[in-house]
Amino acid sequence: MAPEEDRKQVGLTEEGRKTIALVADDLRWFTEGQHAARFALAYAIREDVPAGVTEGVKTGYGVDGFDDTGEIRALLAAIYPDVTMPVRLMEHLIDEGLRLIAVRIAAGERNPTAFLG
Repeated sequence: MAPEEDRKQVGLTEEGRKTIALVADDLRWFTEGQHAARFALAYAIREDVPAGVTEGVKTGYGVDGFDDTGEIRALLAAIYPDVTMPVRLMEHLIDEGLRLIAVRIAAGERNPTAFLG
């Protein structure tokens, strides 16, 4: 059996897509969904979300467009040195970050700067 390969696309869950629509389209925190996804990824790292894999993702963004310089993958390699599939990790961190953001929004948080401190 061949070893599992990393993904070429950064996928999103259905719930993640809904949260991106909420913060980008409804709340207008971001002009593009990719910006919201990157924010969620950073938020998940800040919140010490452990490495993992998220099931049920569907194609979202080409990895070379999402991380065109490779800096996100390099950062993930430094923070999570045991991870061998950084794109799957990106998906997980994005999904978890979006989930955490959605919980705070549901609790009444509407200011994106509150997520920075």
